[in-house]
Amino acid sequence: MKKVSVKIPASTTNLGSGFDVLGIALNLYNTVEVEFSKSGLCIEIQGEGADVLPRDEDNLVYKAIKSVFDSFDEKVPPLTIRLVNNIPLARGLGSSGTAAIGGVMAANALCDAGFSTDDILLNASSFDGHPDNVATSLLGGFVIAAKTEKQILCKKIIPPKPLKVVVVIPDFQLLTSAARSILPKTMSIETAIFNISRASMLVASMTTGDYSQLAIATEDKIHQPHRKALIPGMEEAFEAAKSVDENAPVALSGAGPSLVAFCINDADEVGKSMAEAFNKHKVKSHYLILDIDYQGAVVS
Repeated sequence: MKKVSVKIPASTTNLGSGFDVLGIALNLYNTVEVEFSKSGLCIEIQGEGADVLPRDEDNLVYKAIKSVFDSFDEKVPPLTIRLVNNIPLARGLGSSGTAAIGGVMAANALCDAGFSTDDILLNASSFDGHPDNVATSLLGGFVIAAKTEKQILCKKIIPPKPLKVVVVIPDFQLLTSAARSILPKTMSIETAIFNISRASMLVASMTTGDYSQLAIATEDKIHQPHRKALIPGMEEAFEAAKSVDENAPVALSGAGPSLVAFCINDADEVGKSMAEAFNKHKVKSHYLILDIDYQGAVVS
């Protein structure tokens, strides 16, 4: 009986200055395993979200699978879906994007749909709503995403030098819808120029491997100043990272509440200091020290 497995990396997006455009894939993974079944739909979930995620047709992975069969006007056959989730839910690490990618790629392999990378990207993005998340987890590496009316353009860059990513994960969820609703509808030309210049420097840094300006390149005036109101201790955690390394680049991961710091040295000390800053605000957290994932989503 045919069975496919898809391994999808987490993403950290925005990276400060690159709001809705830039992302880095991380070596923290969700796995989607799908096989044909003889008796109805069965969804098994291990790890993150096992106690809250639906085990019926409302499950996002199933919806993504169904969209592929729908494109051929085919009924979804009985399936067994096994999810092994290591990426925390609603923490700004792209968990919903991995579910959409996993479902589309699994269905594509199961029914030999012949979807291209662009097809997978468009289909999965229709569920997640954020092409930077989906493109980053799908492709791996450092990704630039741009959406037009008809397509999603993306470019993958492999940073030529290694970089540790400290991910500090507070013990509460923050829905993207809430984090987006707090943003202003307009901005000044000065704010736009500020972020364009930093995002451009960030792309140059990742392309050349010269990380000496990352602290400046990750600065932001579009979203982080507004979202900090939703994340107690965020400002202090940023300051704590810089108390260890004054040039530490720090950013909100996606819509949050997770924070990331990019390190060459002192990654463990940076993680400890940021977690302690959250603790002073009575926010429990833990931190991971991750590497960049270069492969993206893989089917086996």
